[in-house]
Amino acid sequence: MNAPDNRTANPPVRWSAVAALTAVSTLAQIGQFGIGFMVLPVWLAQQGLDAPRAGLFAAAQWTGMFIGLLFAPRLIERVGSKATVSLGLAASLIAYGSLVALSWPAWIVPGMLTGLGIGLRWIANETWLYSLVPAGKSGKVVGIHEALIGSAGVLAPALAVVCGVNGTLVFLAGSFLTAAAAIPLWFTRSSARQHASVPHIAHGKRVELGPVVCLGLVTIAVGGIGDGALYGLFPLFADSRGLTIAQTATMLACFGMGGMVLQFPVGWLADRFGLAATVIVCALASTISIVGFSFAPSASFACIVAALVLGGMNSAYITLGMYAAACSDKEAITRNMRVLSLAFTACSIAGPLFAGPAMKALGNDLLMWQLAIMSGALMIYTLGMREGHRQARQRTPSPSSP
Repeated sequence: MNAPDNRTANPPVRWSAVAALTAVSTLAQIGQFGIGFMVLPVWLAQQGLDAPRAGLFAAAQWTGMFIGLLFAPRLIERVGSKATVSLGLAASLIAYGSLVALSWPAWIVPGMLTGLGIGLRWIANETWLYSLVPAGKSGKVVGIHEALIGSAGVLAPALAVVCGVNGTLVFLAGSFLTAAAAIPLWFTRSSARQHASVPHIAHGKRVELGPVVCLGLVTIAVGGIGDGALYGLFPLFADSRGLTIAQTATMLACFGMGGMVLQFPVGWLADRFGLAATVIVCALASTISIVGFSFAPSASFACIVAALVLGGMNSAYITLGMYAAACSDKEAITRNMRVLSLAFTACSIAGPLFAGPAMKALGNDLLMWQLAIMSGALMIYTLGMREGHRQARQRTPSPSSP
């Protein structure tokens, strides 16, 4: 007689809130990451920073992000997701306001603040966002979201090409875009599902991550090494190849364009064929594109195509990591997002720290070979994991067996 109320059991998806929080991510990513992590290293190279110091600055940025990711769940519990995102935006604004007035080594402090701002915003905004998305649409929504925030890799370098890498102008643009992200944020109604929930520990046993999240963890770690080394040290690699500032910014824009246009297809592939198969395809494409980029003549058509694929596949590792978190248990989404984000950031710190001194000792071409080795290793790891699961299924007795 009394049928269950489906509206109560399955509340309607707040697509307007999903759209607004995606806009927050997009504007903030352009202002915080596009300017702070992609264009800022070009400006620093103009100030005379060598590879070890540039690597140290990049590592400081990722360290700030690591700290933000570490403390974001506690802040969410205390002040809510909206206020935590706002604090992240404010940290970046303070960093941009102080960079021009300082010099090395004091640049390390605003460098850490740029990372801190991204870390707080990343966990608070995206956990809130993905908690609103139905599991069956996770891949597509994550793909669209990552494609939009990937526009940071196109618009920020394009701004540098048009306006020049002038400190005051670049930092003003970063500040304006970061502040603009607060508008859709504060017009979004807070949700009861935005709390930083943690999986319960029953009878002393911690809830396991599961195979999907574990593969996402490995994948996003490789993406972190690539992002930290590529965006922090590429200006030095480009300079050794004889590229001008405009050509360097154009190559960065190609990385960003690939990162933007290829994320929805990657999300669709993950929904259609599963995480492992998509990781193998992306790792293979990444390895081929890196080798092609290393051997192609500078600024040639082949180099541009390789840069598009390289940028797209490096961003795909992050997309696939977020997909693994988004399609996991919603009650564990904050824990999974935090674990994956911390792994990404820790590897992003290690990437430039190891690559910078190695490039100085062995040559700047080592940057690309490091990325190729990591992508190839990820492909081999995933193939081995799939084969291990296949053999385990074959050894498992059928239900009718004694």
